[in-house]
Amino acid sequence: MPEIKVGLAQTNPVVGDYQNNALDILRLMGEAHASGIQLLVFGELALNGYPLGDLSYREDVIASGEAKLEEIVRESKNFPDLTVVLGHASLAKGPKLSMQSSDAIAHNSATVFRAGGVIGRYDKQRLPNYDVFDDWRNFVPGNQELIFEVSGTKCAVAICEDIWERDSARSSSLKAAGVDYLVVPNGSPYTRDKSKQRREAATSFANGMNLAYVNLSGGQDELVFDGDSFLLDAQGNEVISAGINPGLYQVGNAGNISQDPYEKLFEVLVVGLRDYLNKTGQKKVVLGLSGGIDSALCAAIAKEAVGSANVTGVLLPSRYSSEHSISDAEQLAKNLQIDCRTIPIEPAHRAFESSLKLSDLAQENIQARIRAVILMGISNSEGHLLISTGNKSEVAVGYSTMYGDAAGGFAPIKDVYKTDIWKLAESYNKLNGSEVIPQSSISKPPSAELRPGQLDQDSLPDYQLLDSVLELLIEGKRTVAQVVAAGFDSSIVNRIDKMVRASEWKRSQGAIGTKTTEIAFGRGRRVPLTTRFGEL
Repeated sequence: MPEIKVGLAQTNPVVGDYQNNALDILRLMGEAHASGIQLLVFGELALNGYPLGDLSYREDVIASGEAKLEEIVRESKNFPDLTVVLGHASLAKGPKLSMQSSDAIAHNSATVFRAGGVIGRYDKQRLPNYDVFDDWRNFVPGNQELIFEVSGTKCAVAICEDIWERDSARSSSLKAAGVDYLVVPNGSPYTRDKSKQRREAATSFANGMNLAYVNLSGGQDELVFDGDSFLLDAQGNEVISAGINPGLYQVGNAGNISQDPYEKLFEVLVVGLRDYLNKTGQKKVVLGLSGGIDSALCAAIAKEAVGSANVTGVLLPSRYSSEHSISDAEQLAKNLQIDCRTIPIEPAHRAFESSLKLSDLAQENIQARIRAVILMGISNSEGHLLISTGNKSEVAVGYSTMYGDAAGGFAPIKDVYKTDIWKLAESYNKLNGSEVIPQSSISKPPSAELRPGQLDQDSLPDYQLLDSVLELLIEGKRTVAQVVAAGFDSSIVNRIDKMVRASEWKRSQGAIGTKTTEIAFGRGRRVPLTTRFGEL
């Protein structure tokens, strides 16, 4: 490995907060200089925040970022032996490609600078246009390489998607040009298999060169950038590994990396909620506690995100609420040490019954809506963010009440299947060494308790079966026929597919929530609400 000391700078930027983003960048530059680091690499759009979305069309947004970049470059004279690679947006000077029909005016760039002067700028060449990525819509692609030297070692820059092309001729030509180090700023959001996919892409593109892969850290709306930066040597060995937290990583300073996938998933859910609150200026959370597993897990996520003192759990028992549900919710609140209130909904329920003639379904839904009104009243009066507690299985098939249990400003588990909810709860208890989430909440059959003796399985297939089919239909993009061919009962698959299609309108109105899978409902899956297709 070439004898240069490399630092990986994971930051958690806020979109458009140039002042604080720059202060964080300068702080890490100072730490790197003090540690003798020669090459410091930041993530994709670390100065501006990522994704910028259509803010990238605003000349004032881009110009303000470029002005702040100039300040940072000037400050780098205080760290004369430190070469910095910093991701940012820059105004595109030349003509766009004739094939690109968009309002894009900026490049997704990385500038290399040292000792108060700019060495060069690289503009991202491959612009992703799938899943949650809209780079082709928002940016102008670049077409030039940037090769620079650090203490005699040749380095080159690629940004995120640039290295995801298998059998790329670019990596071969860079290696032929004598490049020893590939520097790769990234804005790569978490999904369950992303860590493995990143390393496969990096190893393939590196092609015998050293590669510094630096990702962003922290939550941005529904995305969580999970850090996971790494440095590969020329033999493909990982010599620096970073965890999820922001900070400076170098050889001998590995991150706290969880090997348990459910510990990692829980950590991501906590970061997603915590940073959504922090970045939108909110501090407190309120949620309904039913005694069930979904609300219990959401309460645990909220407690870890903002602390017990900032979480309020509200029990909203009805005439159908079981004693064990009430006691489980009370025990959970005690274990988490959160504020716990009990507000029976019976008076409001009777008032509606006396005012309206309700069908059986409306009788059930009105209870959920009464609860939402009470929770929103607390949210409005006390400045708490109401979180909704629906999981991906329920969201997929529409097993929720609009303006009832679906109401909320953030949905922490909306991209987590029910079968994973149970595993997360067990993992959380194991990590804490105690039954924080009551075992009865984990083991009892799920129920909305909106009528006597009601169980989820009265309306839905068994969750294990349901989730298996949903994963094939959604993440697998399979047709009904393909799912049936995989061994599932035709009538069940058709029933599930019909529920998924019929619930698209509900999902379009739902709260955002942390993305954890390859295809999350929302900006990652765009389906018309009105169609005549037999399957979707």
